[in-house]
Amino acid sequence: MFRYNNYFLLCGTALAMTLSVCTETSVAAPITKGAVHKHASHPKAGATAQKPVLSPVQHNRKAMQSSQPETIMVRQTRNVFGQAARQKQGISVTHIDAADLARHQVTDVKGLMNLAPNLTVQPQGASSSVNFTLRGVGLNDFTSNNTPSVMTYVDGVALPIGYMAGAAMFDMAGVDVSNGPSGYTHGQTVTAGEINVQTADPTKALHYGASEDIATYNRSITNLYVSGPITSNVQYRIAGFTQQGGGFQKNINTGQTLGNANKGGLRAKVAWQPDDKTNIVFSGNWMQDNSQATGVYNIQDLSRNTPAYSNNRDTSWGFRPEFLKLSGNEGQTKPSYNNTFWGAGVNITRNLGFANLTTISAFQQMYVHNLMDLDGTRYAIYDVDVNTNANMFSQEVKLASRNPQSRLQWTVGMYYDRTQMRSSIFNDYSQSGSRPYVQRTSYNQDQQAFSQYGHLRFALTKRLHLQAGLTHESDDRTLYNMRTMRYNTPAYPMPFDNRYGRHGALTNQFSGMGGIEYQAFNNLMFYGSIRKGFKPGGFTANNTVVESQLNPTKPESLLAYEVGFKSDYLHHKLRINGDAFWYDYHNQQMIGLAVIPRYGVVGQYVNIPKSRIWGVEMEIDANPIAGLVLHQHIGYERGNYKDFNAIDSTAVALAYIKTGVLSAQYKNFNNVDMGIPKLTLEGSASYKVKLGEAWGLTPYVDYSYRGSQLNIPGNNLYRLPAYFLLDAGLTFAPKSGKWSVSAYANNLLNRHYDVTRDTGLNGIFGVPGTPRMVGGRLKVDF
Repeated sequence: MFRYNNYFLLCGTALAMTLSVCTETSVAAPITKGAVHKHASHPKAGATAQKPVLSPVQHNRKAMQSSQPETIMVRQTRNVFGQAARQKQGISVTHIDAADLARHQVTDVKGLMNLAPNLTVQPQGASSSVNFTLRGVGLNDFTSNNTPSVMTYVDGVALPIGYMAGAAMFDMAGVDVSNGPSGYTHGQTVTAGEINVQTADPTKALHYGASEDIATYNRSITNLYVSGPITSNVQYRIAGFTQQGGGFQKNINTGQTLGNANKGGLRAKVAWQPDDKTNIVFSGNWMQDNSQATGVYNIQDLSRNTPAYSNNRDTSWGFRPEFLKLSGNEGQTKPSYNNTFWGAGVNITRNLGFANLTTISAFQQMYVHNLMDLDGTRYAIYDVDVNTNANMFSQEVKLASRNPQSRLQWTVGMYYDRTQMRSSIFNDYSQSGSRPYVQRTSYNQDQQAFSQYGHLRFALTKRLHLQAGLTHESDDRTLYNMRTMRYNTPAYPMPFDNRYGRHGALTNQFSGMGGIEYQAFNNLMFYGSIRKGFKPGGFTANNTVVESQLNPTKPESLLAYEVGFKSDYLHHKLRINGDAFWYDYHNQQMIGLAVIPRYGVVGQYVNIPKSRIWGVEMEIDANPIAGLVLHQHIGYERGNYKDFNAIDSTAVALAYIKTGVLSAQYKNFNNVDMGIPKLTLEGSASYKVKLGEAWGLTPYVDYSYRGSQLNIPGNNLYRLPAYFLLDAGLTFAPKSGKWSVSAYANNLLNRHYDVTRDTGLNGIFGVPGTPRMVGGRLKVDF
């Protein structure tokens, strides 16, 4: 039984390996005057051969025979896995470096899903917004106006709106996926964790470079950057990207293609050091996305009885001219995006002697216009147009201790954010049969949050450290100017124009954490923590027909228990990290159903009183011989609803047929599986082969596996089948690393898989994953 027993067996194995390593002895020659040469355990290609290492007796004889200064050989072990400091911290974090991001063509957060255990990143329907789930905790936010359970940060700035989080990623330094409740050392408090995106910073030496990636389906990704000094204390960095093509979907009726990208962006940073204790970074960004929208494929159509598509890469669409004119899309012939994002920020760090003072000020603006066909047929069953104009301002001030040798490490800070959103959603149901009209829902939402946090880490002994953290957050949001109106059609001549009052949701809560770290040996640490996290309630702001639909959801909370270990062996050639977690989940926010008298069943966010989630994770990195690097991530998790009664739409329909009255009928889901993927695997192997003194050839293989997922309990049509993806490639580069040429094949086995399945009006649709992509990449970096 693969549960905690196996986890503790792995811990015991790690301890046994550590004890065996600790019994090894080494002889270090005393350092005397003379030249000192340092050699890495994995010298670069083309390096001169090392001289034989002499025994102490041989060394003394050699010294007596020579009048030259004594030369001492000092061996220095190189850590090829990086992130050495994190091995001493009791946190569960997956780091993805810039090289891995480029190798997997990660141009937005959806590309992270198969690179970290127990992480799910899905598009919201066919829109450009995204939803996150981490360790089974997440929110399917189909109106994109609620706080996510997983917060995305870019250069320390929180992006709480799914459309902002889903914007492009380019010129990257790396990504960290942090698990569990957070908000004790920075930013906002959330229940599931964080995705911290770090873009590249200005450099004090001149660097510039470009890359061009070309693949099948006419896909191309171009990146450019230049970075360097302006004066002795001012540096800059300018980067840009563009992505084109890649549309692999076919219209099942006409054969037209869909899904071609057409987007680009620019980012500029200027770093200024007015004195030796201050660093100020000004930044600005702009991105434009005029891509064709993702198409959906028909799984079930109860309106027109369209047969289910056997190929998930088939799609279809059909917009009525009247709908295009009404929604401002005249001239459009395909589903499309028209999104603009821009923003600016200032990050100031000041050395105060006893502490570092950091302030981050940021403003982000977005204009989103998504035209989608969510029934995946030629009929106007569920055609959708979303217009959202939103902006966000945030301010953070943080003070953190500076002396790493001090027994007490501390951080205190405050965070404030304000968002303003104006949105309108058009739905064309006119050929659905059940709703023969076009509907428009519009609203404004204002939100602001203010949080204060503090964190302590105290060295009780040299090897035993204690942690404690506390955060308080007040979130206040208001929904107003809510209006739902219907446009008459021949089949629906009656007027419908409802306006609703202001609705507010106030969340004011504390959360905290406590933890312990024990450095059993220099290469082995154990840790444990208890964390309490929460996220605020919000609104269902779509398809509103009665006032009661606007009642806010309750805040959700999560009590998380976690234990783990981190270890390095064989002179940093083997790293094994593992953890186990158990979550007590209360008032989980989830998209559900509500019954509206004299109308029917509608989508609405609900709270699930109680759920339980548990799981284990393992990270194994190995560098058994020079040039060979092996990596393996394992995630296993289970979740069950403990107290959940949901609307049974089938029972509602049967009761209506029998009585003529619409009434709520419930189905009990107590102890039912939550449907989260149980097993996630991600691994890679690469081997750098030296070609002479100046060249290197690196073949690599990557793979990932995701278990099946059921987004909505009780209906297997919503189940995403398990899938396995295999990537392979080959990179040729000189020793200098100033350029490289790569060839690759992603999804080498051409697996058909779904990234999400969702409900449409009287139907179910799916969104396919990317097929086999064969391509090449040229990169220069000077």
